[in-house]
Amino acid sequence: MRKFFNLPTLILFVLAVRILFSFLPSFSVDMGTWLSWANRLSTLGFGKFYSEAVWTQYTPGFLYWLWLVGKAGWVNELVIKLPVIVADIATGVLIWKVVKKKNPNFAPIAFLVYVLGPVVIFNGSVWGQIDGIMTLFLFLSVYYLAEKENILLSFFFWAIAFLIKPQAIAIFPVLLLIGFKRYKIVQLLKASFAGLLAIFIGSLAFFPKNPIFGLPQLIQKMSAFYAYTSVFAFNIWSLVGMWKPDSLTFLKIPFVLWGSLFLFLSVIITCVFLWRRVKDKKYYYLAAAILSLAFFVFPTRVHERYIFPFFAFLLTAAGLFKSKKLLEIYFLGQLLNLINLYHPYAYYTKNFLRSEVLLKFTATLAPFIGATFLLIYILLIFWEKLPKLNIFDKLIKFFKSTTSVPKKGFRDVFPKINLSNKISKTLLLAILLSALATRIFSLGSPKNEYFDEVYHAFTARQILNGNSKVWEWWNTPPEGFAYEWTHPPLAKLGMVLGMKIFGDNSFGWRIPGAILGVGTVFLVYLIAKSLFKDEVIGLVSAFIFSLDGLALTMSRIGMNDPYILFFILLAIYLFIKEKDFFSAASFGLALASKWSAFWAAPIFFIIWLVLRKMKLKLSLFWFIILPPLVYLASYIPMFLTKHDLDIFIGVQKQMWWYHTRLKATHPYTSAWWSWPFDVRPVYLYTSEEVGGMVSRIYNLGNPIIFWFGLVSVFVSAVYSFINKNKNLAIIVLSYFIFFVPWALSPRIMFFYHYLPSLPFLAIATGYVLRKQPKLLIGILTIGLLVFIYFYPHWAGLKIPLWLDKSYYWFPSWR
Repeated sequence: MRKFFNLPTLILFVLAVRILFSFLPSFSVDMGTWLSWANRLSTLGFGKFYSEAVWTQYTPGFLYWLWLVGKAGWVNELVIKLPVIVADIATGVLIWKVVKKKNPNFAPIAFLVYVLGPVVIFNGSVWGQIDGIMTLFLFLSVYYLAEKENILLSFFFWAIAFLIKPQAIAIFPVLLLIGFKRYKIVQLLKASFAGLLAIFIGSLAFFPKNPIFGLPQLIQKMSAFYAYTSVFAFNIWSLVGMWKPDSLTFLKIPFVLWGSLFLFLSVIITCVFLWRRVKDKKYYYLAAAILSLAFFVFPTRVHERYIFPFFAFLLTAAGLFKSKKLLEIYFLGQLLNLINLYHPYAYYTKNFLRSEVLLKFTATLAPFIGATFLLIYILLIFWEKLPKLNIFDKLIKFFKSTTSVPKKGFRDVFPKINLSNKISKTLLLAILLSALATRIFSLGSPKNEYFDEVYHAFTARQILNGNSKVWEWWNTPPEGFAYEWTHPPLAKLGMVLGMKIFGDNSFGWRIPGAILGVGTVFLVYLIAKSLFKDEVIGLVSAFIFSLDGLALTMSRIGMNDPYILFFILLAIYLFIKEKDFFSAASFGLALASKWSAFWAAPIFFIIWLVLRKMKLKLSLFWFIILPPLVYLASYIPMFLTKHDLDIFIGVQKQMWWYHTRLKATHPYTSAWWSWPFDVRPVYLYTSEEVGGMVSRIYNLGNPIIFWFGLVSVFVSAVYSFINKNKNLAIIVLSYFIFFVPWALSPRIMFFYHYLPSLPFLAIATGYVLRKQPKLLIGILTIGLLVFIYFYPHWAGLKIPLWLDKSYYWFPSWR
């Protein structure tokens, strides 16, 4: 672990993570601008770049990189984002260096908290903006004043930041005040001249005919272009309303002048705050943070990203002061600004990260967030006089109070619940029988294929009838159906088996998935019990999972989802038990159901690392041999229809191309991050209204299970961290591993892709309820009642229209 926390290793890790995030869709407007400017600069050069005919309102700093990109022929999004990522990491390294002197234990944490902070990742790696580069040079300007006492380099680096973005002006009063208080007038004048000279030289190539006034006129034009109260910044002007002309007046004074007055007063207040503390260099960073925040909160014409430098300075101050209050403000600010960043991103960019529901919700939050940022500014000015909230300490104390940690190693201790072996077996049997009953009741209805059964179940029937066309992607299927070759065939072969036993009917092709659904409930019990050595956690986790609507509906439909889920969980359970041969075979069956089973590979590695102590055994080589063999064996029915290996390879290529190139739309598609909130379920089936009765199958999660479960996941993450509970950490990581990678998917996504995460959400819930037994009966009872209430809506039972209308709690549920 210590080796991991050395700086070079962390830098490589962060670089990999940040580059991975960079493949998410950029902010199309800004990225399109960067790419076009790179081409324009490579063609026209510096002197002819600015134009009245083309929008080119940006200071020259970053344009030098775009010129190089264009000249080298590297005009692509990753190359645009790469210097931002490097700048963010460099800023993180500087934070590490500064904090290490006063707070060495916090230094690596500060580095990770900054470079992997949601605002920093979203702004640089996803959006593709360059605030991180400006922040690096701003931080260097304060760093050289505080740590190196070199005012000349300090002003030089500030000048570079100003050339990149004029918003660098925000912290200049801090530099000026420190220079005036700590240095001779001659030194201050030399540093000021050096800064002005750097700005002049840096902009000269772009203004050969107007070297003196070219840059000031450009900045004036840039300011006048967005003459509005707020340009999507959730600041105090969001209370008045964003995008209103700032020429509007209050008490006969224009909003723009009010904003300037507020900013001027905030600068005076901050300088007074720093004046008395100027000998303590820790306050340099805090004062820079306060002014960066003020420049975002008070003036008009501000964008959502103007607050960006605030985070680097505040985090450094929190580390230097060893202040949990400042750290709490930092995390709150990150959350609020992330919401702010998402709003314009989703407003202008239409991709899988966009949600209409979330877009409206963030707009509603704007005035509240603006008021909160104003409050944060006031809190920072008076932060030393605030009462010691110590929220982190209180949380840690609470979590530790519910866990006994012996000095000789960790062993989880739970409140005592008397449960005999006979009662345990009876409860388990009752859970499994109820799961079976709810999954097979009226399973044959509707009698015809619905939703994606028109692909999966239809193809299974064709395989049953010996139709060789199902393996040939070039064939045209009957109208309303499609040959399903876009996934491996195991699930379809399972449906074939069901139809051979129960007949060529809807019950036949659905019953294997329903049985596997019950098996999944049992596996949730086994995994939970194995990891925590506690019968109650196993029973509660299984019961929680059995009550969920998403798990129920997906086990009652002829699709491949219940197959992949069962075999993934079976492989994980067998790997925990060190049954490597059978685990590898089960993993192969999961892959033969759906390619997304590959996402289980990191879980095997984590279990091997944590539970099996990285012991190398020959049996592990089964994971190299068996999965591909099992996968290949699933295509035996194809080979028996006289298709050769070339067709097999061709199908794999077609599958890959289909999933990476699919450009489709659907009214019920949803973003991956929305799934845990149960925001956008999927209509699987709906019948016509007859006699005031209707039948629908709705792919909706049990709200109680979902929402309490999501809280339980994060509570479990805290438990695992505070109590060093590695087994619980496996559950938390497994939960995220199975749905977060969908962020990288180029194709449309649906709510039911969240299904593999649900067993781990259920286990996390079982763990939390075991820790807090006072909640146990209440949550299980409410969850059961909600399950009974929604069951007709999940199982497609005929119900009165008035009952059906009661299910749509939110507009997005329709």
